[in-house]
Amino acid sequence: MSRFTSRSLILGAWLLLAPSLRGISEEPPSKEEKYRKLVQQLVSPNKEAVTRNRSRGSVKFPAEYDVKAQLQIEAARQTLFDNFEDALPYLVEALGDERYCMTINWADGDAYYNHSVGAICHNVIASQLEVYREKMRFSGPPHWHRYDYRPISKEWWQARKGRSLPELQIEAINWALERRMVESKTNIDERGKNEISELQKLRDEITNSGKPAKPQRQRLYQMVTSDKGRL
Repeated sequence: MSRFTSRSLILGAWLLLAPSLRGISEEPPSKEEKYRKLVQQLVSPNKEAVTRNRSRGSVKFPAEYDVKAQLQIEAARQTLFDNFEDALPYLVEALGDERYCMTINWADGDAYYNHSVGAICHNVIASQLEVYREKMRFSGPPHWHRYDYRPISKEWWQARKGRSLPELQIEAINWALERRMVESKTNIDERGKNEISELQKLRDEITNSGKPAKPQRQRLYQMVTSDKGRL
């Protein structure tokens, strides 16, 4: 075998092995790096839309609005939602981030709002904890917002590090249950009694099983990326 052929074979073998060797030498990102990167991906490169919410809601997006970028943001939000327990510390960390993330609608287009990264992180957390909403009926937006889970904050998480999702859900149910019982004192009816019973049942099911209740996907704000023609 000639020296030239031998060198060619060695070079060819190296080229074949190089990708696998790089894979061995490169360590996968840590959990902290992974979820901080996902939260960072919630920052939109777009300018926020113009929204008006008096009477009937309306929205107008800038001409250069990059819809593909927003779809990538939605994918990042979904990943954070699906891996909530691992992502929670980093969602909390970003609660104060005021950078634009997405434009959402409320009540099937009756109103549109520009939401920050921090607001979307808060919404992901609330969607996992407000499992009590499934057991309740609401008379309208003011009543709905009365049961927004208020405790969520950096201070709230600081006192709860290490708690599991079932434990956090139980605490949230107890919070809602207390409010519902107070509400029932001034407006007691059969529906209210049934809701209290259902909330207690849900809490006991989570306690006994040690498993979290199904998260509130409908609680996630609906992202919009196109005009509705009402501006």
